[in-house]
Amino acid sequence: MLTPITVLCAAGAASLYASGSLQIKRSLNEGATKRRAIAVTNIAMALWALPLFFISRGDFELTAWLTAVGAGVALFLGRILSVKSLEVGDLSIVGPLLGMKTLLVAIFSFATGQSELTKWLWGAAILATVGVVLIQRGPRKFTKDRREAAYYAAGASVLFAACDILVVEARGQLGIGWLSPTLFMTVALLVPLLGKSPPPPESAKKPMYLGSAIMGFQTSLVIFLIGLTGQAVLINIVYASRALWTVIIDRYYGRGEGVAAFFKWRLAGAALLVAAIIIVIFQR
Repeated sequence: MLTPITVLCAAGAASLYASGSLQIKRSLNEGATKRRAIAVTNIAMALWALPLFFISRGDFELTAWLTAVGAGVALFLGRILSVKSLEVGDLSIVGPLLGMKTLLVAIFSFATGQSELTKWLWGAAILATVGVVLIQRGPRKFTKDRREAAYYAAGASVLFAACDILVVEARGQLGIGWLSPTLFMTVALLVPLLGKSPPPPESAKKPMYLGSAIMGFQTSLVIFLIGLTGQAVLINIVYASRALWTVIIDRYYGRGEGVAAFFKWRLAGAALLVAAIIIVIFQR
């Protein structure tokens, strides 16, 4: 089980995710390129994680280290898809769909033989599916954008879930002092593969740098908690509260009236996603 301080940290990361995503979305709306936003966020992650190198290092083991590198690659690719989803879709759609990562982590853990598929898991999958349908409700003229955002967010969820599973696999042999810095340095070193991007407009700089700092911190915090406890699914159930936070923040601090007409539907969908994740957790 998780300690109260771990639960509080995971819940705090969830609220930070929502506020950081809103800032990134604003920077994209102000003219910042997604490549620049991804690059700055990736570097921020590495900077937040680097101090961990000086604490709690286990013995170096090549296979486990390569597993951490693989987790970094999965996170890098997931970040590309998640920022792309924010570029084309509302935060209130993207956030809850990314929250499906928790359900995927649970399913992956079941698939590896840790637990069997139960009727509760199937029930959770149905709830999650209905939640996704409700979240995508909106003006017909934005249907294409909503679906495109959903595809990108779903792909990001799979990659983020794979990252978490790999973190749990590597933690026992590396220790958090090797694991987290290796993962996030991999993410930072892959930044040149994004190619060159123009500097952001002046109006986009503040939200981009602020959002990147927040996103970098909360992402490194979640990975730290998973690496420290080994409880990827339990950490993610608390972290899944970001689904509700993103819907609420987008309604009152994002596009406001632009999403107000469908706010209740999206909030209900987000609640179903969270309910599905809770079912999965309590059946482990």
